Parts: sequence; C-alpha cells; structure tokens
Amino acid sequence: MTVYILGAGASANAGYPLASKLLQGVSDWLDHCGRSDPWIGEYRNRVLQVRETFGSLDDFEGILGRLDEYGYRRVPPTSKATYRQNHHDISHDCAEVMRGRRNPDEPALGFYPQYMRSELIMALHEMFYDSEQKRSTPTAYDSFAERIMADSAVITFNYDVALERALARTGKWDVGTGYGYTFVPNRAGSLTMIYKLHGSVNWLKTPMQENPPPYIRSRDLKLLGYDSLVDPRIGENDIPVAAQQALILQEPRKKFVWERFWSPLWSGAAQRLRGANEIFIHGYSMPVADSHARQLLFDNINKDAAVNIYCRSHSDRIAEEFRGRGFAGVTSFPATEFETWVASP
Repeated sequence: MTVYILGAGASANAGYPLASKLLQGVSDWLDHCGRSDPWIGEYRNRVLQVRETFGSLDDFEGILGRLDEYGYRRVPPTSKATYRQNHHDISHDCAEVMRGRRNPDEPALGFYPQYMRSELIMALHEMFYDSEQKRSTPTAYDSFAERIMADSAVITFNYDVALERALARTGKWDVGTGYGYTFVPNRAGSLTMIYKLHGSVNWLKTPMQENPPPYIRSRDLKLLGYDSLVDPRIGENDIPVAAQQALILQEPRKKFVWERFWSPLWSGAAQRLRGANEIFIHGYSMPVADSHARQLLFDNINKDAAVNIYCRSHSDRIAEEFRGRGFAGVTSFPATEFETWVASP
C-alpha cells in the first residue's frame, strides 16, 4: 500500500498560500471582496488589528504564538490605532462591567485574542470556500487523483478541500467514510482515505459537542460534488448553533482539545503508515513545531519502506533525518515540484 503525505507545497498549484503566509493570503483575498456581506468589514478590521499590533502579516505561526502569550487578556495597541473596536470585544467589556470586574470609564483599547482567533479561522473558511467555488481550471490535484491507486491513503496537513474534490470526481473518494470517520451514514465505503490531521475548513464543531465527527454544512457538501446530500445531524437548518471550524492552527503549541475526535483520527493515520511499503512526502517541510506530526511519521513508517521526499529545499534535510533514524530506502528529489511529479509518466 502507498501513503502520500501532503503539505502546503502540494496545494500551491491550487493557489493556496504556504502556512506562514496564510494571514497575508486572507488579506489579499479580502482586498478583492466587495462589501455586500457585513462580515467582510469585520474580517478586514481584524487583519488591520494584527498588522498594527504586530507590524506585519508574515509569520502566521509567530503571530498566533504572540496571541497565545496573552491568554484571555486584552492585547493592547503598540501605537496609535486606526482600527475600530470589534463587537465581540465590546460585548465582553460590557459583561465584565456588569460583573464588577471592569471600570466602565476605562478606555476600550486593543482586542481580546480569543475572539481574534475565532474570526481569523472564520475568515480562512470563507477564503477557502470562495476560492474553490470560483475555481474553473484544473489543478495538480486533478492529475494526482487520476494517478493515485484506489487503495492508497493520503495524510495531509492542509485545510483546503481541493484534494477531496478532485478525488471525488474520479469516484475514488466519498465523503461518507473517506475522512476516516462515518460523516454521512448509509453510503458505500470510500476507496481512498484522506486523513486531515490539522482539520478541514468544512468541518464544524459546536462548543458542547462531545461525540465526533464534526458537522458538514450542505453548502460544503455541495462544493464537494454532493448536491442533494444533507448531514442528518443538522438537517435542512444547516448551521449548528455557535459552530466553529475544527482546525489545528499553525502555532508553536498546537492545541488538540477535542481528544475524542483527534486521537482516533491520528491513530487511523498511524495504522495506514504502518501498513505502507511506499511513502511519498510532497511539500511538507516537517517543521520542528509539528512535534506530533514528526513523531507520527518517524514512529510509524516501516523502516524498510521506500520513502520518497519531494520538498524542494527541505528535501535533503528531511532525508537525512529519516536516514539518521534507521530508514533504509530514503530518496530525496529537491528539484521536483508536486505538479511536475504528477505530470510525469
């Protein structure tokens, strides 16, 4: 069996930014959005808050790390701010005043990181959805979907749904069981499995939800190619109350807080790795911050498996790490991009 491990480098051909540039990607996308939806202005204001507070939109991981340092404390402005106060922050202040925890005369400056994080995730969701909905030309994923064998598995750390859309069109993947869980019952089993170990922009979780898997809205099912399919847990109403995306953000300390969901998902991916005789790593640099992912790969890939690494400038470094851990069949391809590989014979 073959397992493919995909990172942001594999999604570049589909027009998605690298992990460190995700926030800049959101900003660029918002610049091309109209003002018909009220949330556009809110997301633009959040991006402005980040830029004025941290000086740049680059290094999304570093920015999330800085936000994490504040916990639930308000992040103050670092200079004269031009952004407006967000309604979630204002509501939080009002609640604190009513509880006697805040002086009503204290000026409202800065923002609360928990609401900032939540709205940045929502902005990511809308950007990815809009990008896929407007896609009119094939990507490297379409060639990959034709090339991949039906009994293979994909482990990806990307949030977008371009991969599963391409695989669904070939009939090799189905949303019912294709994510490693039974998302929609009473469907034929998926031939190919996709393990999205950092989550997906089409997965939703309610605050009090304990039982996995996440919900999938009808518009997201339609985007995958299932025009009449409905998640039976939310029905025609479509939007679970106070739902948030089930994502593991690219931050120094990754938070797997929904253990009942994440643990079995990662265990399923580990089982696939242990049964594979050939591994392809495309566009995933295996950063030190991804300690869970690195351990998953190093501890579960068979030492005798063929490990093929297509990660541009990171390829040789990753290959040496594998060899240093006793892997025998490691080959590095630093000059070959994902789209070149899928187009090759």
